[in-house]
Amino acid sequence: MRLAAFLAHRLALALVVLVGVSLVVFLCLFLTGDPAALMLPPDATRDEIQRFRAAMGFDDPWVVQYLRWIGRIVLDGDFGTSLRFGRPVGELIRERLPATALLAVVALAWSTAVGFVLGTIAAVRRGGFVDFLVRAIALSGQAIPVFWLGLLLILFVSLRLRWLPTGGYGEARHLVLPAIALGAYYM
Repeated sequence: MRLAAFLAHRLALALVVLVGVSLVVFLCLFLTGDPAALMLPPDATRDEIQRFRAAMGFDDPWVVQYLRWIGRIVLDGDFGTSLRFGRPVGELIRERLPATALLAVVALAWSTAVGFVLGTIAAVRRGGFVDFLVRAIALSGQAIPVFWLGLLLILFVSLRLRWLPTGGYGEARHLVLPAIALGAYYM
C-alpha cells in the first residue's frame, strides 16, 4: 500500500511538472510577438493578418488557446503543425525518437560503467590522491552545464584536434561527444 501511495504521489507531481512546463513553453511563444504577423510574409496586409489570426485562433485569450492546445494533445494526440517545418509535430517526434533514445542509452551506459569503475577505484584508494582526483572529476561532471561541456568538447576535440565530427548522425563516432556531454553529470 505504501508503494502505491508513493507512486501515486510521484505521478501527481510529474503531472504538475508537465502542466507547469507546458504552460511556460506556451507562454514563451508569445514573447516573440504576434504569431500571425511572424508566420505571414512581411508584405502581408493588416486584413490578411487579421483573417489569419482569426482562422488560427490567435485572437482568442491565451487561456482559451492553451486549453484548446492541451485538449488536442490529450484527446487526439495532435501536437499541432511545426511552424518551422510545416509538418505535424508528432511526425517529427517519431522521426527523431530513435536517435534520441540511442543517445540516451549510450550516455547512460558509459556514465554508469565509468562511474562504477572510478567509484570503486576511489573507494579502494580512499583519502589519497586518486580519491581526490576521482571526486574532482565527479564534481566537475555535475558542476559544468551539459550545453557548456558540449560546446567545449566541440571546440577542442572537433575543431582544434579534428578527432571527431562536430555533428551528424549515423555512425558511432557521431555519438561520442554528445554522449560524453550528457553522461558526465550522471557519472
